[in-house]
Amino acid sequence: MTAMAQETAASATPAPRARVDVVALVGGIAVAVLGALLLLDVLDAVNLRFAALAPLACAAVGGVLLARGLEGGEPPK
Repeated sequence: MTAMAQETAASATPAPRARVDVVALVGGIAVAVLGALLLLDVLDAVNLRFAALAPLACAAVGGVLLARGLEGGEPPK
């Protein structure tokens, strides 16, 4: 083994992994799904009425709130 390989192997330490922000992930997925549904509506693939927007928005907000509640951890002070 060369000196360079020994030095690299000895100094290589695993980096700590950051936790996944579940709330941001669920929020991003909810926005992407709402955007996809609106795009499908514009392309006439589905026929959404204005009355369907409120339940879809409530479902997206509810999913984010559910993810926040299930995340656990210490509550904010």
